[in-house]
Amino acid sequence: MADLLERVWPVFEAETREQVQALAAGIMELEDASSPGAVVPLRRIAHTLKGTAASLGLRDIELAAHAVEDVLVLADGGQGLPAGAVEAVLRAARAVEESLAASTPGRIADVDEVLAGLGAVLPRGTTAKDPRARTMATGPSADVEVLAAELGAVCTSDGDERSAHAARARAGASRLATSLHGHAAELAARVEATVAELEGGGDDLPRLLARAAAEVVELRAAVEAPPEPATAPRQPAPRERAPAARASKDEERSVRVDATRLDTAAADVDQLVVGVSRRERRGRDLERTAQALREALLLVQRGLDEAGIADDARPRALEEGLERIRARGADLGRTARELRREAERERIFAQSLRDTLQGLRMVPADAALQALRPAVREVAAQLGKKVSLQLAGGEVRLDRRVLDELKGPLLHLVRNALDHGIEAPEDRRAAGKPAEALLAVRVESRGDRVLFTVRDDGAGLSPERLRAAAVQRGIVTAAEAARLGEAEATRLAFRAGLSTAQEITALSGRGVGLDVVAEAVRRLGGRVDVASERGRGASFVLDVPLTIAGTTGLLVRAGGGVALLPADAIERVLLVGEADLGTVAGQVTVSVEGDQVPFAPLSRVVGASGQAPARSETGTTVALLVSSAGRRAAFAVDEVLGEQAIVVSALGRRMSSAPHVAGAAVLDDGRVVAVLQPANLLDVARLPAEAKDPSRARIVVADDSLGTRSAVKALLEIAGFLVLPAADGEEALALAQEAGCDLVVSDVQMPRLDGLGLTRRLKADPKLSHVPVILVTSLDAAEDRAAGLEAGADGYLVKGDVQRGKLLDLVRQLLPA
Repeated sequence: MADLLERVWPVFEAETREQVQALAAGIMELEDASSPGAVVPLRRIAHTLKGTAASLGLRDIELAAHAVEDVLVLADGGQGLPAGAVEAVLRAARAVEESLAASTPGRIADVDEVLAGLGAVLPRGTTAKDPRARTMATGPSADVEVLAAELGAVCTSDGDERSAHAARARAGASRLATSLHGHAAELAARVEATVAELEGGGDDLPRLLARAAAEVVELRAAVEAPPEPATAPRQPAPRERAPAARASKDEERSVRVDATRLDTAAADVDQLVVGVSRRERRGRDLERTAQALREALLLVQRGLDEAGIADDARPRALEEGLERIRARGADLGRTARELRREAERERIFAQSLRDTLQGLRMVPADAALQALRPAVREVAAQLGKKVSLQLAGGEVRLDRRVLDELKGPLLHLVRNALDHGIEAPEDRRAAGKPAEALLAVRVESRGDRVLFTVRDDGAGLSPERLRAAAVQRGIVTAAEAARLGEAEATRLAFRAGLSTAQEITALSGRGVGLDVVAEAVRRLGGRVDVASERGRGASFVLDVPLTIAGTTGLLVRAGGGVALLPADAIERVLLVGEADLGTVAGQVTVSVEGDQVPFAPLSRVVGASGQAPARSETGTTVALLVSSAGRRAAFAVDEVLGEQAIVVSALGRRMSSAPHVAGAAVLDDGRVVAVLQPANLLDVARLPAEAKDPSRARIVVADDSLGTRSAVKALLEIAGFLVLPAADGEEALALAQEAGCDLVVSDVQMPRLDGLGLTRRLKADPKLSHVPVILVTSLDAAEDRAAGLEAGADGYLVKGDVQRGKLLDLVRQLLPA
């Protein structure tokens, strides 16, 4: 039995996790009155789980699933479930899921307490039945139970005994197929066919047992279902049977694949891409060798001519040797060209295969979001708090590996907010807030990045307490803490071991574990940020890549070493001269399209030793313009060596403390180089807070028309304002969040994020809700103005009024003195 369980376990574990998560997500919908059919899929889940666990001898899971099935009966007829029953089922689902990772797989540590909790919500005098109890009743139901018992015995026996049980199970299924009618008879025939295959044994035994168990569960449900009212027999029309036929074909064409195997295949494809790059390099090397050989032959020919040796006077051996070298050189050139053509064909094939596997790994974010519902319900009930959970963006698809890595951090942030961020109902009433708190989790796609935002309307983080805790634990000195602004002090929450909680609870501690969240996001090549407003809540943003896969990197030499940067983070390569450089608040900057961008040698940013980047004969330095999440910086390097197809490998724990290193990659020539983390490089190189001139208000201007954007920018700059231009709402929001601003002027109709959406996002952000927004548009209808003001705009102008001076008047009215 142990050997069988070990072989079946991977499939059983994956299916059981899906089942208990679906059960936990759906159970809360039954708390209030529900439709009669709402409970049916949940009862089917519990029934299937009970049958599968029984066939594998997992007694605890079987008992828990059976007790849950009894509780779900209370919701028959659409009358809903009491709150206590919902919480008991949630606890049972969590216990079953935790048992999958127990030291003894399938063993529930507190199974008696779980069963007692489920039994307590049943009507008085009702008790959960023992699923192994057999009655002396006769009929199809009893025959199904006998069939199930025989299949269970197949799991626990070997040799001739197993064959005897399998034969009796097949005979029982045959009797049922003969005695039953309709769909039930078809199910019994399927069970008989599966058991007949099972009698043969072999390597497919675990799969056949799992299939037989599922079929018996379906057969039991069909036998126990109440008979339908008698009606005149009617043959379904062909088109009525088509959907079922299509569904059957779809099921036959689908297959369940272990995720680790899919990841292994993807990793192999990534290595294949790197191998193609190596073959391309070898082809180029061979072409260079062939060219060098041709040049050597020309030198020999020239030497013979200069020596005055005529062709007919040369030794035959020399002439024959030269001819052979010439022929081999031609062969070498052809081989090099063929190798490069083959490598190009392989590259196209490998890229297509990589894209296909990437599509298979993409899953909706809803898989992680829905798992938060039962956690929020359970924790809120334990703490006596009322919380409304709002989920958005579940349809966004991203790499399953990214989502798996984020499940833990998201759950921690949610539990942390419930435990220490959101106040008790009486405290919220005293503060003038609704007793029911709001906890929102949103997922947004940003090109090749995904943003997870966890926001609550609780008490927020305290910069003062974070500074004091950091000084007490020796993380920063008192002088350093005093110099930190509120935003910098709030980010101390991500430092290891920092907590402002006076009492560490079993659920969470405010600050405890947030360093783990930051570390998990950093491992993915992302970044985490927090914004907090006292008394109004906190907002955590996790910015991660859409996928983890092989990528293209730009290989550079800096400070005597070689490193890689992801190519998608590099906007362009610059040639920087002395005239392009300037200084803002003591930091060197470079002018890029009129914007002052931080400028620094890459070797200095990563802490490497070596000389300053070399200048060319024209006095220019090579620099990379790197961007991430709306921020930009230029990094000087010695030389750009070219692009490489790479597979980024994670570093060990000893290197995890290097924040600027995302991983390592093997080049096509066998060298191992560091892959740098763009977000962390930008953190080091960004302009200090003092660079913001307090005498000049910062205004973000968003318009997808370059002409309009430039005209508004010029108008505001002449008036003495500092203008940050943006091509659409997404870019404007990123600028406002990263660089900060005092006012936003935006068009309404823009791609990606329009002006109304930008206004709503700004007003919903605790850090930016105070920023005035002026909508400038050609839409002048009354309903358009009403929509703008409803979104939260502080001013609304048509574009014709801009040149009449009304924009400047409105800007001066809305900006603080």
